[in-house]
Amino acid sequence: RLHDIVFACSQSNYSFTVTFVVEMRTALILIFFDSWCSSEANIENRTFKGLFDNNTKCFNDGINLCEYGDHDSLIRNLEKLTEDYPGFARTGSIGKSVLGQDLRFIVISKNVQERDILEPMVKLVGNMHGDETVGRQLIYYFANHLLFHYNTSNFIKFLVDNTEFHLLPTMNPDGFEMSNFSPQNASPCTHRSRARKNNNRVDLNRNFPKVKSENVNNLQLIMKGRQIETQAMMKWIMTNPFVLSANFHGGAVVANYPWDSRGQETANRVAPQPFLTADTKSFKELALTYSKHNPTMFQQSTSDRCVPGTGAPFKNGIINGAAWYEVRGSMQDFNYGFTNCMEITLEVSCCKHPHPQELPEFWKNNMYSILHFTSMAHMGIKGLVVDENGGRISNALVKVIGNAKFVTTSKRGEFWKLLSPGNYTLRAIADGYNASDPISVYIPERRDGVPSAADIKRFQLKSATPSPRSANFLPSPLLKLCGIQCPSQTNVVTDQFVDSTERTAKNKEEPKKTTIEKSKVTNFVDKIVLF
Repeated sequence: RLHDIVFACSQSNYSFTVTFVVEMRTALILIFFDSWCSSEANIENRTFKGLFDNNTKCFNDGINLCEYGDHDSLIRNLEKLTEDYPGFARTGSIGKSVLGQDLRFIVISKNVQERDILEPMVKLVGNMHGDETVGRQLIYYFANHLLFHYNTSNFIKFLVDNTEFHLLPTMNPDGFEMSNFSPQNASPCTHRSRARKNNNRVDLNRNFPKVKSENVNNLQLIMKGRQIETQAMMKWIMTNPFVLSANFHGGAVVANYPWDSRGQETANRVAPQPFLTADTKSFKELALTYSKHNPTMFQQSTSDRCVPGTGAPFKNGIINGAAWYEVRGSMQDFNYGFTNCMEITLEVSCCKHPHPQELPEFWKNNMYSILHFTSMAHMGIKGLVVDENGGRISNALVKVIGNAKFVTTSKRGEFWKLLSPGNYTLRAIADGYNASDPISVYIPERRDGVPSAADIKRFQLKSATPSPRSANFLPSPLLKLCGIQCPSQTNVVTDQFVDSTERTAKNKEEPKKTTIEKSKVTNFVDKIVLF
């Protein structure tokens, strides 16, 4: 059999690289050709002529797309990538499943052993529900694609050079091992199975701390009683300054953004209605970026394969989680409510566990979406918060005026804030320092497919008179939780963070204005987190 995989380019200037892989198995010789555009100023101009026909669709980027493989084979595949690209890839583990299977991830970056300063971290998680398997494959294919095309695509080279990718194909390997794929082209597919949950029969996407009702400042307390996979994920999320994330699911085709839940138990069941975050404009842009590069999602052209009642069709392929149906204890709400990370949930297939022969089509539909979505980690601004001597300040708060969601600086003094195009004013503050002067920034429109880095800003804070301390109070659940990285405790929240760019000298100097009672601060923090 002759497998010829040809990427046909609509651009006038391109070159082909042909790789011959010859393997003798008895009398069978497999020869496949791999070719691609060397110029990708606009990567959308690439077409797939000859790539996904019946004879050649399974082979792409040197791997077979038409197979799932068990968990051990997935780990072997990830380890092989580290062997083939030792300077660009390494693997790690966030922990074990109930049955002791390794929750293995792969990290990809140009300097994979040490993240560069201000390099944003992007996280992709798949197979949280064991029977929703397409995301598991997409994340592995994406890891391979980044490494395989590093030297042939300017767009991919920019991403790998300027981003640290953390890719976890499966969060629920126990559930995956119990799942069976559907017949080829089944319509509709099996919608729910025992394999959805972990081995303890718990739905992992209902097992995370609930924003508002579980705002405690100790990681060990909020982990108590949760599933081992959830605990591992919580530690991973809380100990890394992730900027952007996606959680892959199946059963529908839509990009879902927070909030998933209104955060409060209700006595009576109410009709779904939107419940939006302070960053809804940016969240919608993230979701739409993914959707518009996936024709089946944006056009809702495959919704007939979904089980009736899923809510399809979705306008432009995006929806607010709570407006769709309420999910309490979801991972995307945990990411946004307890950390700086902006996560969306991607439903990428009506069929939760499709036949392996259908996997190449899912990769074709989602490849550009994943590339463009992950590039959004460079949307907005990033920078450092430093003291008068240039020393970096960890756990400082950075706020966009008019947006109640703070972000906190990493232990290296870094911050990232994903922002849609427009004009913004920002300030920074830290315990023991006066608030910074406001900084104005303009975020321009992004050109689709053209690499661009976030604007860089630097806040320098001046020392202030030490404020009273409280050993039992943290000003915000966005700060690193005790048990991981406790910040210095404080009960100071100043009027310098009201949503106004004006501040009088009297207010700056008046002591009663610079300290708020603990009870009032607690209420203020609750408002920050939810709204």
